[in-house]
Amino acid sequence: MATDTVTRGTKSRRRRAVEQPPLQPQPTPPAGPGNGPAPVAPVRTRRSWGYGAGAIAAIIVGGLIGAFVYTGTQHSDEVWVVSKTVDRGDTITAQDLAVIDVAHGQRTAGFTGAAAKDQIIGKVATVDLPQGSLVTRASIARKAPVPDGDAMVGVALKTTQLPAAPLHAGDKVVVAPIAQQAGTISAGSGKVKDVSAVVASDPKPDSASGTVVVDVYVSASSASDVAGRAAAGEVTVYLDAAS
Repeated sequence: MATDTVTRGTKSRRRRAVEQPPLQPQPTPPAGPGNGPAPVAPVRTRRSWGYGAGAIAAIIVGGLIGAFVYTGTQHSDEVWVVSKTVDRGDTITAQDLAVIDVAHGQRTAGFTGAAAKDQIIGKVATVDLPQGSLVTRASIARKAPVPDGDAMVGVALKTTQLPAAPLHAGDKVVVAPIAQQAGTISAGSGKVKDVSAVVASDPKPDSASGTVVVDVYVSASSASDVAGRAAAGEVTVYLDAAS
């Protein structure tokens, strides 16, 4: 009897084990309060070869532009100009000069190169050179050019011996002896005449003597007389009506 009871019990347990349904997987609770954060899927990045190619092209273009600018600056010439206005008849000094850069190979009548500076300093301007003008071989000379048959005389005058209007190079003037006007001609001096003249360069004030120096072109035959009377302060200058 005991054996039959054990056998029936064992068979009963086996039957229940066979008839019990298998365990089903429990669903994952949705994300929300109390359930924790939802799992995040990993993000895969993709490289954009278009942007990379654009960046490389920009670098290449920038390098080419830089090389072009560098090459341009390395292939330029220095041309001498005047840094301030130089009047005709004035002697050019180092302080009157400056340089500008022009493209290499560009044709210019000006002096180029550092060595040319020594060829300009000490020369006389044959024409008026406004600030920034190129210095050319035609615009300077070793000395002031004097027209054929004329001589250049420097006349130191007080402001009362000059016209109120400023004189400029090229103005036609008359050098008039003061002795003739005052009637104090010395014996044997003969009749003194007015002398026509042309202003050679803009007058220059002389702060030491308080006078104004005017360089004028006069006929060679009158130069000696004008120079002597000018040294004695016996002349005055006025504008010619033909100016």
